[in-house]
Amino acid sequence: MEKTYSLTAHYDEFQEVKYVSKYQSGTLPNGFALQLGTGAKKRRGGLPRWSRREVCLLSGLVFAAGLCVILTCMLVLKYLAAEGDSYCLEGCQEKKAFLRASRFLSSNMDATIDPCQDFYSFACGGWLRRHGIPEDKLVYGTIGAIAEQNEAKLRALLSRPVRRRAPASAERKVKEFFRSCLDRAEIDRLGPRPMLEVIGECGGWDAPPGRGDLNELLYKTQGVYSAAVLFSLTVSLDERNTSRYIIRIDQDGLTLPERTLYLGQDEESEKVRGGGHTDVMGTPGEGPAPSMGCQMGGTPLPAV
Repeated sequence: MEKTYSLTAHYDEFQEVKYVSKYQSGTLPNGFALQLGTGAKKRRGGLPRWSRREVCLLSGLVFAAGLCVILTCMLVLKYLAAEGDSYCLEGCQEKKAFLRASRFLSSNMDATIDPCQDFYSFACGGWLRRHGIPEDKLVYGTIGAIAEQNEAKLRALLSRPVRRRAPASAERKVKEFFRSCLDRAEIDRLGPRPMLEVIGECGGWDAPPGRGDLNELLYKTQGVYSAAVLFSLTVSLDERNTSRYIIRIDQDGLTLPERTLYLGQDEESEKVRGGGHTDVMGTPGEGPAPSMGCQMGGTPLPAV
């Protein structure tokens, strides 16, 4: 009987299967017969095997795509943080304002002082340590500091390029008006002519009594030029009912910032009253510079 090869044969004999393709017959040198199929070998299916270079290129492409996704997410988050005001839910702005106010107040307090002994130092000690009265101001406090911060923010906003250039754009009008105030060359070229036109519209320097309409003059000064003449108009909360606003009419002064400058007898107050108002009102003085009113066509008032 012819010997047949078994897959469970000895390992040494099994190793000889790998070399069967070297022989034309199905009989191995040791006498065992190997039964092989005569059909053609089928090609294995599935994806083709990639080379090492292709694997490296694919890995680099995946890494670059992932990096682009991360950068895109960072830019989106940064944009949302910058434009967070328009994405806030109801009450979000109020909460942010309260948090900023609380941090501002707590930074100006001095928790080392007993409020029962000295409440003012407890509430304002932090502010007093970090701030002093500037040389160009008579008083300085948190309201003045906030006003300076707001002015700096407004100046930064107005200095940005105009994005909406339509003729009716409020942004364009405001920024062009602001820049016109900073155009020193144009201001020097025009000279006093714009102010003289305003004075002429209001009746001139030497308007005789009875000439013109007082109501029309008050309308121009108060409504058109926003100058308080004879009295001032403001809108504020009603002290008796804080849920509504009222129009408040008050007497107007001579534009000095402090009451003490009118009544003070010191040298500085007299200098302000004498020098400043002499130059504006046109009263002849002993200073080397002529009055502003006389330079702009006004008639000097007689000395009293």
